[in-house]
Amino acid sequence: MMTKSVLLPLQPAAAFELFTTAISDWWPASSRHTNDPASVVLLSAEAGLVERASDGHEIVLGKVLAWEPPGRILLDFFIATGPEQPTAVEIRFQLEGGGTRLTVVHRPKPESEALWDGWVARYERAWERVLAALAEAASGAKR
Repeated sequence: MMTKSVLLPLQPAAAFELFTTAISDWWPASSRHTNDPASVVLLSAEAGLVERASDGHEIVLGKVLAWEPPGRILLDFFIATGPEQPTAVEIRFQLEGGGTRLTVVHRPKPESEALWDGWVARYERAWERVLAALAEAASGAKR
């Protein structure tokens, strides 16, 4: 299991909205999977986590298992493992001081346990990039 967190200068509802509704605006280009710099990242309870290239090609990166605004999102995460061997990603939004502590807990599921050790270091680096980009976007969206 790996855990990463960042303190955002937003209230939980605004942090949840930034993470979900505006995800394509801040999700780092280095963490996109379609090889299209103009791709769009979408996250919703219905669609899951999806990246759509400008030619319409889509890659489903995760399935939403729990959507609990403004406190929590739980995903079956397909990056590096595929939908047959998902990992679990829980994203929590908790009030801390005048902002929100966003915590990502990423762990293997029974189906992906054998793959975890080979990917955990890459997941850690990727989540560090993602959370840094989110923090930068949150600083600009300060409310």
